[in-house]
Amino acid sequence: MTSSKGYGQYCPLAMASEVLCNRWTLLVVRELLDGSTGFNEIARGLPLMSRSLLSRRLRELETSGLVTHEHGLRGSAGSYHLTEAGAALASVVRAMAIWGQEWIDEEPSLENVDVRFLMWDIRRNVRPIPELPPVFTVRFDFPDAPEGLREHWLVFEGPEVDLCYVDPGYDVDVHLETDLRTMTRVWMGWDDIDAALRTDRIVVTGPRKLTSCVRRWLGLSGLAKISKRPPNERVFKSLQAGEKV
Repeated sequence: MTSSKGYGQYCPLAMASEVLCNRWTLLVVRELLDGSTGFNEIARGLPLMSRSLLSRRLRELETSGLVTHEHGLRGSAGSYHLTEAGAALASVVRAMAIWGQEWIDEEPSLENVDVRFLMWDIRRNVRPIPELPPVFTVRFDFPDAPEGLREHWLVFEGPEVDLCYVDPGYDVDVHLETDLRTMTRVWMGWDDIDAALRTDRIVVTGPRKLTSCVRRWLGLSGLAKISKRPPNERVFKSLQAGEKV
């Protein structure tokens, strides 16, 4: 008897879809592939996902043999790690992300940018370069973000980078102000950071030795080098402004 939730097909694509195509599942795998192991750390990369649903998806991945859960001491949450089968999804997740970067029109996603995910993605892709001081603090201001989410701090301490939503108490070395749409377009490679700086769509202030190398320490998304297809070839290009994908 086939499961009422399954496709009833022996096709490997159908079987893989039964495991991977629940809402949020591949994004949970993405966070694990990107190095997150603690429950709270995974949750920071999925700020719109409820914690109860995240717990459920992690249990499902564990049951499917894609994730192992190492329990912490004294009832702490412990850590989650991909098994060999889970890690083998890296090429699948990467291929889907590349396809989305190349073929999907970006405009619908820019209508409602989640600043928490944007900053988390920036945090894990910034580059601690030798020119930075031992403790380097960047304050990001997004005037158009929701109340309580307009200010963020990145604190570089050697190779480690921490993301703070409240003032960590360090002197700010560089201040970066822009709107969410511009920051997302630059981060994803859909707009050029130098052009954004020249036109004051991004305003960076601080010592010149630190602001002049902003492109180097800020970096870009890992998908930024993938070029978009011409607008007339993209999917979702016909959506009206304000519609959600």
